[in-house]
Parts: sequence; structure tokens; C-alpha cells
Amino acid sequence: MKERIDSIPSPRPAGGWVADQAGYLKDSGAITDINQNISLLEKETGAEIGVVILPTIGENIPKDFAVSLFETWGIGKKGKDNGILVLHVLDQRRIEIETGYGNEASLTDIKAKRIIDELIIPEFKQGNFSSGMYKGVNGIIKGIRNPDISVSQLVALDPKTIKIYKDLPIETYLSKQVESSEVFPATPIGPEKHGILYRIFTSPVSTFSEFFTFWAGLLLLFISILVGILLSFLPFGSSSIYKSYSYILRWIGWFSGITAFSSISISELKESDSMWGMFNLIPMGLAIYAINGWIFKRLRNNPRICSSCGAKQTKLSEAMDDKYLDAGERKEEEIDSKDYDIWLCKECNSITKESYMGASPADECPKCKYMTFQLLSVKVIREADYDQGGEELHHSKCAHCKHSESKRVTTPKLTRSSSSGSSSSSYGGGGGSSSGGSWGGGRSGGGGAGGSY
Repeated sequence: MKERIDSIPSPRPAGGWVADQAGYLKDSGAITDINQNISLLEKETGAEIGVVILPTIGENIPKDFAVSLFETWGIGKKGKDNGILVLHVLDQRRIEIETGYGNEASLTDIKAKRIIDELIIPEFKQGNFSSGMYKGVNGIIKGIRNPDISVSQLVALDPKTIKIYKDLPIETYLSKQVESSEVFPATPIGPEKHGILYRIFTSPVSTFSEFFTFWAGLLLLFISILVGILLSFLPFGSSSIYKSYSYILRWIGWFSGITAFSSISISELKESDSMWGMFNLIPMGLAIYAINGWIFKRLRNNPRICSSCGAKQTKLSEAMDDKYLDAGERKEEEIDSKDYDIWLCKECNSITKESYMGASPADECPKCKYMTFQLLSVKVIREADYDQGGEELHHSKCAHCKHSESKRVTTPKLTRSSSSGSSSSSYGGGGGSSSGGSWGGGRSGGGGAGGSY
């Protein structure tokens, strides 16, 4: 990343604010108007806005790249940190607004996001990149000059300030590989109409680092499913294989899937204009659920091998296996705390008994030791409060041997939620002009917003 950042010449020695390595602002003439508007703002308030347009940053993440470029250049006045960076990466179809601490009060993250969503991206989608950048920069300037302006007023267009620029097709600018096309190859793009998920699956290499959590979760999910499928095709089975998949691989898969889903959902909600991609996850989730069900069925029903003679055993039906269960085990099946499978070897008549967790788990009875001890009632003796815990009377009874017990259980006392202090940031207004030479030495506050189109 450092090498790529160092290859971008700062516009300040020439007195400008825009580094347009793609060239569309230069071709349309918008670069002159944008430079003039930023210069006026800087003279009035001291705030600095840097605009950087790049055909590509390779596989770097735009947000991280924006922060590093902001810090490297030092956009904004030292001590006031009132700088803003607008970064447009063409091949990733990405726009980032990065703010310094001093501007976080006047240009909040919400305002930055609305500028992107309502002023910049609509124009970008029409291929009007110069107009979109011009409107976006003007929206930022408007927000800095009017810190208390509402979001709706901020993004409202003034007909007097609207200018029309003519851009060439985006492919013209994507082909301009500044400095080194071998080191930073552009990623070919197509129309992105289905949100971030569409971009991820159509450009997996370029999006791997940006959406690492999603890809890592998806990879673990598919590994767990693949292992389950391979186990399902074994010519034999056992309860240990079933339980290993059930207790380990299945939960790894579900945890990974939920992690991947959550990470991409957050990205879609924050950054995408279209939530269409999220609907693609529904059939994917249903397919994974169905595959898991098939794996469980196969693992539980694959033939068992007789430990006595080595022949394959046959699984008995629920009606037939009861005669191989004692009364306590039949009661466990009756209350659904356990489920038993009986495998019979027709060669030597030996049986294999396998037990599985039922849909309604119960505790082990302290008397008969079967999983038939059920909680029947809970009586509140004393409610818990903020000063002391509560007390309850739990009554349990065994469904098999009818043994019953009542015991007192202490509940924890209530806790008050701790309130966290809030802080607000402000920035010092006008003063000072840096009409040429360098940036003012400001630092990024990490705030801002981003958007894809």
C-alpha cells in the first residue's frame, strides 16, 4: 500500500487540491471548478479537502487506503485536524469520504453517507462522474460552512450551483494505468445491480481481503459440509461418526455461516443501494439446511458393522426395537428425552444399541439413573431485586420410577445498566490559508462513510 500511496503526486505544490490519475475531471474541466471552490473554503474556514481519483489501488481496501493516504499527506491544519479526503477507486466502483477529528461535528458520518448516496452515486450510476464529484464536494463544503444544517437541507440541490459536465465512458479511464500497470492491475468491471454480494461472487480475488470475514466463514462452512458429505458416503457408519459431526462439524458450520451472513448483511445495509443480494442468501441457507438434513440421515442409517463377526447389521424399526429396550429406556423414548436405534446382526444375532439425544431433554434421575427426571413446577418464594437475589422452589419428578424432589434455588440479584459518558467533538473555524506548497499537517479521525455503485 505504501508504494502505491507514494506513487500519487500531491496536488498542493501546484496550489491544487485534486489528484486525478484517471483523468475524467481534467477531460471535463470540472477540476478547475472543484479546485476553486475548495480554495475559497480553505481561505474562509481553514478546512482542507483533498480529492483523489485512481483507476485502481490493486487489492487494497479503499477505507484503509483512504486513512493511510490521509495520514501520509496530513490533510487539514495541524492541531485542528480539519481535513477531508474524497477517494474514488474506479475498478472497485467505490467512493470514500474520510474526515479529520475537527470536521466530525460539522460533517457527521450520517451526513457523509447521505452525500455519497444522494449526490454522488446517482450521478456515477449514470456515468456522470464529473458531475457526481462536483456535487459531492459542494455538499461537503456546504456542510462545513453550515455545521448545524439538517441532512435534508444538506443534500438539497441549489439550481444556481448545478453544472453539467460531459464525461467519456468509464472504460476510457479504467484503461489509464498510472505509474505501473504490472504492479496495480485494474479489475474489469461490469454492471453491479445486485448489491455487494453480487460484487463478491463475481470478483472473489479482489474482494477477498475487503470481505475476509465473509470469505473465511463461507470457507469453513463449506469445509464442514464437505467433510459431512464424505462421511456420508462411507460404506459403514457408527454413532461416534454421527455424534462427531453433530457436536463439532455441524456447529462449526452453522457458526461460520451465521458469521458470514452477519458480516455481509452489515456491509449491505451500510454500503449498498440494493438489498437484492441478501435475498440470494435465502435459497443458499435453505440448501445448506437440506444438505445437513441429508447428511444426518445418511450418517444415522449407514450400515453398522457387527463387532462380533464383522457382518453388516440391519437397523430395526421403532416398533421392533422396543423388545431390546428395558422399561426405563422405553420411558426415555416415550418422553422424547432419548431416542434409541437397535442394529441386529442376522449372522450371529448380536445387537448394537445406540442412543441419541431426543427433542425434549431431561435430567438423570438420582434414583434410577435414567434420563427421565423432569422439572414440573417452579414456585417463586422471593423476587430478586437490586439489593439481594431471589429464591425459587423447583419441584421435579422422574417419569420412570416416580421419584420426586423439591429444592430451593437462589437466583442472582438484579443489576443496573451502567451509563456511558458521551463526548462531542468540535472544530475551530476559519483562519489561515495554505495557498501552495503542502498540506497543513492534519490527521484523520477515522470517521466518514463509503459507498459502492
